[in-house]
Amino acid sequence: MRALLFAMWATLAWGCTEPRSAACKEVCKREAECIDATASKAPFDEKECIAACAALEHDVEHSAAKVQHHIACVNQQTACPAVLECK
Repeated sequence: MRALLFAMWATLAWGCTEPRSAACKEVCKREAECIDATASKAPFDEKECIAACAALEHDVEHSAAKVQHHIACVNQQTACPAVLECK
């Protein structure tokens, strides 16, 4: 039981110290600006976005390609509604 708790704690601690990439910071900043500009009611926390993006970006096996696709989509858009449509 202690080993399981330690593993869970270590996973959480590692996630909290995930390095933040410049690409994640920029895309989350842009999304936050677009949420504000469009008066969207969607819940959005820029810091949580950056943390999630960075963690997913480092999961090369499962998520990194999706993160890169999303970043590319956001960077290609010129209008905020289009930014918010990126998946």
